Amino acid sequence: MDVWQYIHEENIPVVDLYFAKERPMYVRGDALLPVERDFVARPGERPQQIKSRLRSLGCSPCTGAIRSDADTIPAIIEELISFRSSERANRVIDHDQEGSMELRKREGYF
Repeated sequence: MDVWQYIHEENIPVVDLYFAKERPMYVRGDALLPVERDFVARPGERPQQIKSRLRSLGCSPCTGAIRSDADTIPAIIEELISFRSSERANRVIDHDQEGSMELRKREGYF
């Protein structure tokens, strides 16, 4: 929250991926997976246009998307006030047992 408030107060530009808009996504349970060239879809899986934004950015397994209407920084701040999960909660890598970051920490990866 502090970072977003600082970004807003100082008028710091951020990339558009943080703002909600219609995007092609694969939907797996509660997870939204961005459509990318290296992504392997499951049989019968098709991308859907979902109004979403990315809460964290990084490589594909570290990028988490959520359904959202927050298309401005003040709207993101307002959305964060109601959240009870961290930005990292949507990261695919943390929910993939084989490659989870928690597992990597235990193995001494960090």
